[in-house]
Amino acid sequence: MCFNEEYVSQFTFKPDELVNNSFDIFIRTEAYKAIEAEIKQYIENVQQQFTNNPDLEILISNLKELSGAFKITASGGLSKSTAGMKGLSGGNKIVNIPPGLEPYQPFIQSPKSVNWIDWQVKGQKEFSELSTSCPFCTSDSTEKKEQIAKVSQEYNKNLIKNLLNILDVVENLGDFLSEEARKNLHIITSLKNGIEKEHEEYVVTVKSHIDTLIEKLEKIRTLSGFHFKEGEKVGEKLPTYKVDLQFLNTLNSEKTRTIISSINQSIENLIQQAGPLQGKINIQKREMSRLVECHQKDINDFLTYAGYRYEVSIIGDDEQAQLKLRHIDNSSHLSGGSQHLSFGERNAFSIVLFMYECLAKKPDIIILDDPISSFDKNKKYAILEMLFRRDADQCLKGKTVLMLTHDVEPIIDTLKSVRSQFSNQVSATFLQLRDNEISEQPIAGNDIKTFIQICDQILASSQDPIIKLIYLRRKYEVLGELGNAYQVLSNLFKKRDTPEDHRIPSNENCKNAPLSSDDLSSGITEITSYVSDIPSDYPSMISLFKDEERIKKLYQDSNNGYEKLQLIRILLDINRIDNSVIRKFINETYHVENEFIFQLDPSRFDLMPEYVVKECDNILETFEA
Repeated sequence: MCFNEEYVSQFTFKPDELVNNSFDIFIRTEAYKAIEAEIKQYIENVQQQFTNNPDLEILISNLKELSGAFKITASGGLSKSTAGMKGLSGGNKIVNIPPGLEPYQPFIQSPKSVNWIDWQVKGQKEFSELSTSCPFCTSDSTEKKEQIAKVSQEYNKNLIKNLLNILDVVENLGDFLSEEARKNLHIITSLKNGIEKEHEEYVVTVKSHIDTLIEKLEKIRTLSGFHFKEGEKVGEKLPTYKVDLQFLNTLNSEKTRTIISSINQSIENLIQQAGPLQGKINIQKREMSRLVECHQKDINDFLTYAGYRYEVSIIGDDEQAQLKLRHIDNSSHLSGGSQHLSFGERNAFSIVLFMYECLAKKPDIIILDDPISSFDKNKKYAILEMLFRRDADQCLKGKTVLMLTHDVEPIIDTLKSVRSQFSNQVSATFLQLRDNEISEQPIAGNDIKTFIQICDQILASSQDPIIKLIYLRRKYEVLGELGNAYQVLSNLFKKRDTPEDHRIPSNENCKNAPLSSDDLSSGITEITSYVSDIPSDYPSMISLFKDEERIKKLYQDSNNGYEKLQLIRILLDINRIDNSVIRKFINETYHVENEFIFQLDPSRFDLMPEYVVKECDNILETFEA
């Protein structure tokens, strides 16, 4: 499974709940499924009554079709707009052919009567005005013109179709209806002039009986532990699932009784096991309550620690349980989180919901596509804590997770700062795209250092003195030590022949005060104590920085983007660079931006974007030209 923007938009923040299938994600755990399976073993004999039982399937199908043809109004009558009422309202003109149309009997009473009526009516309408001849045989049809037109006056293909559907379903129900019901429905569907009030009332009764039986059968078919509410006794409720056909007399036939008797017996057998079943259902209820309470607490604790002013609740009975969201200053739940939440809030909720979906679906690999780069430090750590630092069955700990990120802070946390808190299970790799090739470089804990450590490491190396001075200047900046040595370095990097003291405010002519000879000497002495292989006088030192060929060679020999940017900054006047984006990048990288206490060693991990380094290469080529 992959967490990315597509996941956020597709699977979360629905109108009625925060995430699709809340119940399957939060409640239906392996332990819950095991209890569910045990309950199913008790009730499967009841449910098997509906499996591979063609008579029952035919009964239910035809009952639903006949019931669906009619609708009972608020006053208790039949709605005139339903297909069934339309089919019966004009009487049965298939059996009772209107006077004068008897010659058409073979067509009207054929299995293709609807198609014939449609063909006849369209033909009469489109061709009767063209000629007095029959459009089929060309014989004179003047004397039969009224008879031909009468078909369209008496017959409507849609009404006939509705009538035929009712006749078919009544015929199909056949032996499932009581003998009296069959006779009465035959009379009603054969009426010449349509149904009267007493007929309508009888159809209402039949529909009522059908609806009651369908409801009962559907209730039995879907029987599960969810049917029993908290505190309900299984042994007392199960008898209500039995069907008593004596109160559904229109359906009380021998064939229906045979089917219902078998179903009732299966329920009776289950009643005999009510005690053990009650115990399993109670366990299921307790497990669901525990899971609801646990997940609500975990998510709400995360929201509190991360500074989000929201709470979630899992609301709804059994499989209807849904994860709802509300702001802590409002008592009502939000409908559709997307329009209420900020980008950061939306992503924070999404990554947590994604975690729970992974726990439910158990994918082989979990991919997190830059999930936390947009968050501040506290929220980042709260999310990592939620994802990886709880019991293994409640988070992603111990799972195969690939997290792709531009953010170094999670690497610092999981490999250095609090590695033990993540059970030492994290490995990290630095991915770099250069010249359309991706390279992988493992990151170890000792690759993460303070910048002071990085500077001291460079100063103790055999690097060129200018490279060492780059890091020494940065060390002073990080420590906030802007004394004599820093002033000298600042002047060297600016290639000033006459060093200035920027600790002293400039005069009214915006001129900076010169650095005193004592301060200059003191600064040089301190610098050479760190970098011994550098001249000890300012003119010689400044000549190193003015040696363009030397600086260019250092640039070309370097494989480190950070150093390249510092060298291009020394080599060129920053204002000569036309590309303002690159100019800003170089300028800001040159100065201190030490957001983290720890960082990856820039001498080993080239963190500079490829396009920036390439643009510096282009600038250098232009400079040489």
